[in-house]
Amino acid sequence: MECVSTPALPATLERWLGEHLEHRGPYSWHRLTGGNSNHTYLLEGEAARMILRRPPEALIDPSAHSVQREHRILQALAQTDVPAPRPFAFCSDLEVLGVPFLVMQYVPGHALTDTLPSEAPPQPRAAAEVAETLVDALATLSGVDWRAVGLEDFGRPDGFLARQVGRWTRQYERVQVRELPRFEEVARWLSDNLPEAGAPGIVHGDFHADNTLVDFRGQARVRAILDWEMATIGDPLLDLGLLLGFWGSDRRKPLSLHRTQAFSRAVGTPSRAQLADRYELTSGRSVEHLDYYMTLAFWKLAAIVEGAYANSRAGLDSTAHARSMEHEVPRLLAEAAHFCGLD
Repeated sequence: MECVSTPALPATLERWLGEHLEHRGPYSWHRLTGGNSNHTYLLEGEAARMILRRPPEALIDPSAHSVQREHRILQALAQTDVPAPRPFAFCSDLEVLGVPFLVMQYVPGHALTDTLPSEAPPQPRAAAEVAETLVDALATLSGVDWRAVGLEDFGRPDGFLARQVGRWTRQYERVQVRELPRFEEVARWLSDNLPEAGAPGIVHGDFHADNTLVDFRGQARVRAILDWEMATIGDPLLDLGLLLGFWGSDRRKPLSLHRTQAFSRAVGTPSRAQLADRYELTSGRSVEHLDYYMTLAFWKLAAIVEGAYANSRAGLDSTAHARSMEHEVPRLLAEAAHFCGLD
């Protein structure tokens, strides 16, 4: 992530930070690039660096930007071995910043897209090490006793998988600005081929390398999983489906969101099947229906980010990311159709 120009820290926020954080001010902040959901800021005091997260101005789906939800699950995960930032404080007082926000631990590391940092080992060893640590982190997450860490009411695990088609179809219809026949075609396949769900667990909701921080000192390892605002309790294999859907070069062309995990397309990188086997062994969860979960993950993502394109069409979001969804959403749907054999 890189810093971008940011207005001065509001006085109301400066006062709030002084009252709620143990770290001393004065504070400065800088907006970080790289996120397309909640906005992320590097917050610096005299002796500490922290992260501030807040919703964007133009909401795609309010449920996808809940920083209060993110704060709650980070509190729960602090009791576990899952690599995640520690939360420091949450503010719901709109007089402070105009929106709710949370302050959490700053964790050093690299969010990986198409390139690897200079300290990474040569390819394909680097991709192999990253693959293993990503899969192991996801398996650790899927094994958390979510009731024991206070998440009994965090989601509705009963019938989670069966509800997905209806849930994301309604989301798509709320923002729909064009006809995408592949959306309905894939939705029918998902409804007709619903597998039996396994034991419920924590679902991150957007798990891929870009949403983690990886440290390459010694063996590569995930230092933190980021962007928890879509987390719930449901079928953890949906996270595996997204991670492995974007993994490697065995994908339909043209690729959707081509920078996502592009480092994994190096020759000699572990295959999707090898990583699925590792997850099954580590987590104890069957990956028999992986194609279903990859299909669902890409179809769901298409429903979500079509909202960004709708905002672009309406003049509510002028970012290049939002404009690019004109082409990326059809590509996501084409890849989803490919995963389930519809083309």
